[in-house]
Amino acid sequence: MLTKLQLIQSATAISMAIATLTTPTVIVRANPSSASGQSSISAPQLVNSKQQPRRYGRSSIALGASLDTISGAAETALVEHLVASDVKFYGSYSCSHCQKQKSLFGAAAAAKLPYIECAPDGENSQRQLCKEKNIQMFPTWVIKGKYFPGTRDLKEIAAMTGYRGPMDFKYQK
Repeated sequence: MLTKLQLIQSATAISMAIATLTTPTVIVRANPSSASGQSSISAPQLVNSKQQPRRYGRSSIALGASLDTISGAAETALVEHLVASDVKFYGSYSCSHCQKQKSLFGAAAAAKLPYIECAPDGENSQRQLCKEKNIQMFPTWVIKGKYFPGTRDLKEIAAMTGYRGPMDFKYQK
């Protein structure tokens, strides 16, 4: 007999798989510099890609998308809090939802995330650990021993982890 959590995880995994099959590839880019020459970052610019997704082998870049959103002080402070709080972010390099989650942090902060690669052919794969932890969908956050599947807004992650630093995050889910 399946537990309530297992049923929820299964239903969520199925709905995310359907969404992945019907959603075009998305590349997230920071807004270009303004006419005054100063950088203007208010939200990521989403660019649909009609090209066939490219795979870069044992890479952490998914679907040919480059992570070029910009991290601010708030995103960096949140990642430092996540590392100090022993939070884990399980994902796969080929998961577009994982790439979107990383893009919310910006490239510099995302590089410091407590990320665990679950794809068997991914860079620094920890597939066995993912199996032991019963990770069934990506992304999955593990916070204080509880599993939180799906892409999360940074303010939501901050609240779930007790983060009390700056909250002026650049991007929203």
